[in-house]
Amino acid sequence: MKRQFKRFCSMQCQSLYAKRFKAGGGVVIDPTHNEKAAMEAVLPQLGEYVASIGMDKPLSVYSRAEILQLVDVVLTAYFDNLRDLTPEDVPF
Repeated sequence: MKRQFKRFCSMQCQSLYAKRFKAGGGVVIDPTHNEKAAMEAVLPQLGEYVASIGMDKPLSVYSRAEILQLVDVVLTAYFDNLRDLTPEDVPF
């Protein structure tokens, strides 16, 4: 059996991975207030996109292109809203 090595950007990330690995992948990190607000702000764009495809069309029959566009809509809206909610002086 070949050993796999993982590289982590920090001890915090390594610790989170270890907890998740021990728990069988079920660890969920509680979102911050801003992250929750950004999630809520995604809903109008998500609804608009789903409506453009057809509200009665099940997700299981979306084409690959439609799924990728859905992911793009959600992620773009989420990060745009999160960026708007984050003060400029927060160091990352």
